[in-house]
Amino acid sequence: MKSLRKLSYPYLVWMTILVVLPMILILFLSFTNIDIFNIGSFNFSFDSFDYLRRPEVIEASKNSVRLSFLTTVICLLIGYPVAYYFANMKSKNKQLYVALIIVPVWSNMLLRIIAWEKLFYPNSILNMFGISFDLIGTDTAILIGMVSMYLPFMILPIYSVLDKMDKSLIEASRDLGANTLNTFLKVVFPLSLSGVLSGVLMTLLPSMTAFALPERLSGGKTLLIGNIIEDYFMKTGNINAGSLISIILMFVITFLFIGLLKFDKEGETLL
Repeated sequence: MKSLRKLSYPYLVWMTILVVLPMILILFLSFTNIDIFNIGSFNFSFDSFDYLRRPEVIEASKNSVRLSFLTTVICLLIGYPVAYYFANMKSKNKQLYVALIIVPVWSNMLLRIIAWEKLFYPNSILNMFGISFDLIGTDTAILIGMVSMYLPFMILPIYSVLDKMDKSLIEASRDLGANTLNTFLKVVFPLSLSGVLSGVLMTLLPSMTAFALPERLSGGKTLLIGNIIEDYFMKTGNINAGSLISIILMFVITFLFIGLLKFDKEGETLL
């Protein structure tokens, strides 16, 4: 086994370059007043924390929490029945149907976002069928886009748990006189909570930090926290405040994943 450790060295190098060093840099930028146009001098400072109280940051944070929560709830309401149906499917093509859920994820997300954008304008290809939408600039457009992007991430972990579930437990519940509803509420759903939690996190976190999707589908009218970070880095050059917000989000994400790992010790929903 010791001889195989050498095979991990390239991986460690790339992890250091692509993950560790950027995180150290962002952490450094968060607590300095370094100017992007004058990197020769800097002082350690907490001035970036003042930006957390700015109206646009507060408003974007509220929008992120609200829209990501609604997206997660909608994905759970749609995703759980779909995962349950596939897990109990008797067809020999079950794996093929499940694979079809993954196929959209393989395509470029920006292309899918632009496709939704084109459909949401009053003049679109849907006019051929007498259908016209005018949703650009609304929360409805953002929600539809987010649900379509992140629904597979809700379905797959729930399906993974349900598919591996010991079916004899369900049979035992029915033998003891429980009806279908009671069996689901007292046996199936509690045993699938690890998949639900994993799906919630895998849907909540990317929808909360999205920036390209709300930018395109809201026409720039609705800002999420991801848009604020992008603006600070790409438009205003305020890399210090952008780095601080990014670090806070990374700590939140890390904390949530640690909680998931403690809940799902076998890690079966993270596969």
